[in-house]
Amino acid sequence: MTEAAKNRVGDLVVRISDAVTSRAWVTLVLSWIVAAVAVFVMTGLQVHGDFASLLPPDTKSVKDLHALEARTRVLADYMVGVEADDPAQRVPAAQVMRAELEKLDPALVSGITADEHGARLFAWNNRFLYAPLEDIQRARDALDEKIAEANPLYVSLDDDDAGSSNGKQAAPSADDLEKRLDEAEAKSKDSGAFVSKDGHLQLFIVRTTFTADDDRGAVLTADLQHILDRVQKQFPAVRVGMAGDVINTTAEHKSLIRGVVTSTLITVGLVIGALLLFYRSFVGVGALSWSLTVGVLCTFAVTRLTIGSLNLASSFLSSIVIGNGINFGMVLLARYGEERQKHLDPKTALHEAVRGAAPGTLAAALTASVAYISLAVTPFRGFRDFGIIGAAGMMLCWVSAFTVLPAALTVVGRRVTLGDPARFGSVLARIVPRRPRTVTAIGLAILVLTTGATVRYLTSDPLEDNLNNLRSENHDLDAENQWMSKFDKAFGSGISGGFAIGTGSPAEAHDVAAKLEAADEGKLDSKHLFSRISTLEDALPKDQQKKLALLAEVREMLDGHLFKHLSDEDQARYRKLRPPDDLRALTEDDLPNEMAWPFTEKDDSRGKLVLANTGHGVDEWRITSLVDFAKQLRALDFPPDVVIGGTAFIFSDMLAAMERDGPRATAAAIVGSGLVVLMLLGWGRHARVTLACAGLGITGMLTVAWLMGIKVNFLDFVALPITIGIGVDYGVNIAARARLSRHPHPGFHALSTTGPVVALCSYTTVVGYASLLFSQNKGIHTFGQSAMIGELTCLTAALVLAPALLDFGVRAQSGYSVSGSTAA
Repeated sequence: MTEAAKNRVGDLVVRISDAVTSRAWVTLVLSWIVAAVAVFVMTGLQVHGDFASLLPPDTKSVKDLHALEARTRVLADYMVGVEADDPAQRVPAAQVMRAELEKLDPALVSGITADEHGARLFAWNNRFLYAPLEDIQRARDALDEKIAEANPLYVSLDDDDAGSSNGKQAAPSADDLEKRLDEAEAKSKDSGAFVSKDGHLQLFIVRTTFTADDDRGAVLTADLQHILDRVQKQFPAVRVGMAGDVINTTAEHKSLIRGVVTSTLITVGLVIGALLLFYRSFVGVGALSWSLTVGVLCTFAVTRLTIGSLNLASSFLSSIVIGNGINFGMVLLARYGEERQKHLDPKTALHEAVRGAAPGTLAAALTASVAYISLAVTPFRGFRDFGIIGAAGMMLCWVSAFTVLPAALTVVGRRVTLGDPARFGSVLARIVPRRPRTVTAIGLAILVLTTGATVRYLTSDPLEDNLNNLRSENHDLDAENQWMSKFDKAFGSGISGGFAIGTGSPAEAHDVAAKLEAADEGKLDSKHLFSRISTLEDALPKDQQKKLALLAEVREMLDGHLFKHLSDEDQARYRKLRPPDDLRALTEDDLPNEMAWPFTEKDDSRGKLVLANTGHGVDEWRITSLVDFAKQLRALDFPPDVVIGGTAFIFSDMLAAMERDGPRATAAAIVGSGLVVLMLLGWGRHARVTLACAGLGITGMLTVAWLMGIKVNFLDFVALPITIGIGVDYGVNIAARARLSRHPHPGFHALSTTGPVVALCSYTTVVGYASLLFSQNKGIHTFGQSAMIGELTCLTAALVLAPALLDFGVRAQSGYSVSGSTAA
């Protein structure tokens, strides 16, 4: 930027500032109104903790997921357990538990599955059709043999030596069919409760009317917890608990909200403490805090109006916007303190402070905004929303800093007495080496090394593969995991969960299931993609037409006149095997709701859903395994109307989006920040110094990440484009101040005057990132760690390398003053 252009920017901001300060009270009242309206608008801002919210709505996996949610009745479930060392103590507790569960609000609960009694009773009522075809054949042959033997005219044509050891061939037997029927009758009289083999654990499945990420999940979870508490209190000897996808989602959401609140409170507390120490003015810090508050509130009001919600990536932006957005006001307030050291008139001091701080802070705001908005060039909402909110936050906080803050400083007037920042500048000047040539040589050598390390890191598979490292850690999730392990051990994995496939007809569902089964043919069990594949058709008896033909023969033989020749004992035995006269083939409409509910849709249609569970060949906690599974499933070439829902497909699309959009966002951040620097500082030395410091800060961050073994995930990837903006931010403030200085050593003069506030800006930003380390979500924790590393490497480059590069070739002079009063 030319000197004239720089002056034009300063003059424009000064005119705006003069306008608002001339009506300071009006400006402050307006800021209160704006803040109140912003609070009202942002109250409807929701936080979505599911991974699907990170993808664009038109992504296939998201569209399929929503399409299935619109069709299926059962959108999520809970698994409730009652456990006791003594089964006799479990039984009464389970009875009370079931009675309590049946009282739950039907608006939240679509049904409760406590046993298999309905299915067993249906199987008994249709026992002949559910009997194996081989058993019916043997019973038919045995009956035929008995009737033949009882016929007085019967003559056996079998060879005596062709049979068994007694000289006769073994006759067919009806024992198997009788046994099957007896078992079916016994089961029909038993409740079929979900009880483990040892009798210690009993399971209830609560089916919901909403999806796992619905706000009603928190309500139903609380209701269930009250029930568990009451049962536990009534039966102290038993153990009760629950698991399921709603528990997971609710606990993750609660953890996310708790982390956002905690990080925000920690950021505010530590930032205000540092501001009071630096400025030594409650009034000045109060004015700065109010200016920041207006900017932050407006940021999230704009978010509510434009985006409508926060997701996993953008939910913790509050602490980042606070830590980053306060920088502009801090620079202005520090500059105001400098001018007050020279001018007793607050109005004149404020006028000069605005003129001096505006160009550099505007450059910093623009570069930070460009770094953020670079994330919005991608459709991946994990990047896009984060970028839009961050960019809006930077510009709104800058605008607030040069409107609300000057108005507040005008109102308080001479009551603002700020400490001299030169006391911190002298400390920096003593710490940072004053050997430009040596520091430059070392800095550029380090830049070469970190560039090489960066290439090594980016080419050595830096992406996180373990989903456990993206989960939260808290008591609720630990308890859920423990109970889920118990359920899996007692009843087998797959009793709940899995994924659904929607088809256009029952016939198509049959074909889809056949394709899924064929995908595992010839594979070892450890390589199977599926552990269970089921359709409503599977609940119907097999080979019904063949069975009906055989049963008709049995009925005809039992009704024939030769049957009376059997002994009374045989007649009584075989009459139990007589099929009913009205026996017919069962259809899917005949199945009771207890059997059909998983395959029944909201429009009451049945049989068009296929349910599946992943097999031993799929590691559900490895992203690469899920992606490979999704690829294999999508390669089966299903008809176009088939929709598939599940986390594997969400993660597959997320990884594809990240691999495609990540480099785009990074390239946009680099190009955009570079253009802003060249636009504001021109093509000269100050621009080159700024870009060199940014390069060292960015490659330094990636080098440290490589050395620490930090993996890039869906949440912490945004740290890279942000670091690009930060790398420019600090360097450009030092370079911009050096351009204003007429000191013989402009680099170290900028360090002593602007360096302290740049360090303070970095501190507040580090606090914003460090507060994320308190998050229970591991992904957010890693983001805070990565961004904090980038912050520190960029600050070091700006405070150490920038002054050396700016003073490179300038002969050292004695008597150099580090006081801010030496500024030109």
